[in-house]
Amino acid sequence: MKKVRTLRIICTILLAVILIVSSLFILIPRRNDGSTGRAALLFVHEEIMFPQMDYSQLFSQLDVASYFVIDSFCSEEEMQQKIDKVLGFKSVESLVLICEGDYAKPGFSLVSKNDKISDLILICPKLDINELGEVGTKEPSARVAIFSVANKTSDALYERLSGEDTKFTRGIQSDGNAPELFLSSDAQRYYARRGDHSDPQIASFITINNPVVQSYLANYIKNHVLEEEGVSKGPFLTWVMKSVCTILTMIAFFLYASTLPQNKKFAPVSSKQAKEGSSDNAESSSEKEPVKHERGRDGKIRGRSIAEKYKSSLNHLLALQIFLGIVMSVLTMYFITRKDPAFQTVILLWICVSVLSSAFFLLPFIRKIKNRKVRSNRSMWGIHMAFTILLGAVIFMLALLWKGAGFLKPDIMLLVALMLSVMTGVAMVMLQLSDNFFGRIQGTKQSVLDSIKFSAIRFVPMVIVFVFSIIIDRGLCAMQILLLTLSLLGASYLRRVIKRGALGETLSVVLYSCLYWMMF
Repeated sequence: MKKVRTLRIICTILLAVILIVSSLFILIPRRNDGSTGRAALLFVHEEIMFPQMDYSQLFSQLDVASYFVIDSFCSEEEMQQKIDKVLGFKSVESLVLICEGDYAKPGFSLVSKNDKISDLILICPKLDINELGEVGTKEPSARVAIFSVANKTSDALYERLSGEDTKFTRGIQSDGNAPELFLSSDAQRYYARRGDHSDPQIASFITINNPVVQSYLANYIKNHVLEEEGVSKGPFLTWVMKSVCTILTMIAFFLYASTLPQNKKFAPVSSKQAKEGSSDNAESSSEKEPVKHERGRDGKIRGRSIAEKYKSSLNHLLALQIFLGIVMSVLTMYFITRKDPAFQTVILLWICVSVLSSAFFLLPFIRKIKNRKVRSNRSMWGIHMAFTILLGAVIFMLALLWKGAGFLKPDIMLLVALMLSVMTGVAMVMLQLSDNFFGRIQGTKQSVLDSIKFSAIRFVPMVIVFVFSIIIDRGLCAMQILLLTLSLLGASYLRRVIKRGALGETLSVVLYSCLYWMMF
């Protein structure tokens, strides 16, 4: 027993250390004034899963001030206003303009109009080459670098900018994992291509999140823009830091979870005990008078009839969940066809609607739960509570490491996420009460939260939308739905494991709700 408690304390200390290290990595003030006199302004078209922390660390290690504009649509006039704002800072002498996807075309127009933009960096550009006008080997005069997968658009754009061939002339490649590099004779045009993918959105997503490409982008800025010698290892160090923290968190959690005792609250009755109890009841009933069932004020028999009604209500609830899942699936598919990022919010809203509607549907039965007997080991409450709070805090810091502070921007969606999180937590508390009382004590053997039937219904809309996204060639939407589904499965698993320990019901709901809103 002492070894078990020692292991729990060690895991708690390990998680606290991870929290401190990751916090320092994120929160330690880094120079962002750009003492080199240069700034990097990054326009990102797809805001989902943009690694803002990676690029923030990359630019700060190069001593370049960094500014981010993460928006699905930003007009050329708005881009010009943001550029003028950055160039208005006293410490900024020139600007490195970085454009992803659809922002490539207005990027060329802005570079031609402003002499203070020294470099234009394009990440997986999406544009029509024939609409670029006079763009070529002499226009724009600023340096142009392209980071992309191998495709016709990027190849043709570099050939037009440099006047050199990319089909019959191979670039420089240090190894099989490195990008293939092309550099024009005047060193004004740079092209790094790596991999191949038919879907431009997925190609852009992979490129902008790839640590190898991030390293080559850092080396380009260091060697060509800042004119410094050497190789930047910042992106790899960032990825090592994130990966180590994530792996250690998983190890600490599973080691701690392996030492948790089974929760004694409402333990299911074994089949052997049930048989013995039924045989005893049969013998006693033969000797005694027939058992009279207690009746309520309405004259209806109490006890088993309530369990039967509860079981019947679950079947009706299942039909209701199927209907709501179909409605949410249709709404999500509508947003996907319009390329509206609101589809992700609808998927998360579906999870909240699913548990909340189930809780209110079973509200008449929840009111019947009284005088619950609770038996649990209170000796580990303090450590278990500390570990659960630390786990939630560490997962939050890991979300900052992988996603960056962009998902915390103070907008209406953050408020909606917090409200949905609270509503989801309240609904899960109500459902856990009904599952514990009716599902385990009265022998219905059904659970709204953990049963296979209700879990399947909860994820069926995601499967439908995932297949629909693949059929209509929305690969990035399918990837986002898959990642979201895996995240929700992970959150559900964490909730079940935490529930095994003391105070498990309450703390598991708190942890699940925190993870829920962080998925936005």
